Amino acid sequence: MRRLVLKTSRLVLRPLRMSDYATWYEAYVNAREAQNKWDHGPMKKERCNKREFKKIVSRHRRLAQKDKCYIYGVFLKTRLIGMIDIYVYERGCVHSSNLGYRIFNHYWGRGFGQEAASAAIQIGHQQLKLQRLEAAIDLDNRRSLRLVRSIGMRREGIKKAYWFQEGRWDDQMVYVSNPK
Repeated sequence: MRRLVLKTSRLVLRPLRMSDYATWYEAYVNAREAQNKWDHGPMKKERCNKREFKKIVSRHRRLAQKDKCYIYGVFLKTRLIGMIDIYVYERGCVHSSNLGYRIFNHYWGRGFGQEAASAAIQIGHQQLKLQRLEAAIDLDNRRSLRLVRSIGMRREGIKKAYWFQEGRWDDQMVYVSNPK
């Protein structure tokens, strides 16, 4: 499936391409130290080489071609400020997916997460023709819970032992978007 570019008032969401290496490197190597348990902080410079970036771009392309996962860079002009992913669980009779989002910590508190996640919902429903986008969120991640409510996703409930992270199965609050 062809991944299209989506522009908002301030942002551009699009697949990464090789010409994005410099802004990708800048975003990942020069991130602030982790601000909370969901933030990753900076990556080691040796992991951010062109060879690794080429693998990432190729993997993103392959996943989209297989209709498994669609990954978009979130750009403010030409600067990479975050990433969005839409992981397709199933097409069949449900057309269901998970929505993930990350804004790099230099850009928190300016509404970019809201703008990018809203655009991702538009991509999921209109371009990818998905009926259901879920956001599974740690119960104590107040910022993320506030974000999904602010963009109109509706609370569906708690899935027990749903997400494997840090060596254990955690409960997740699930919010959902269906096309209007």
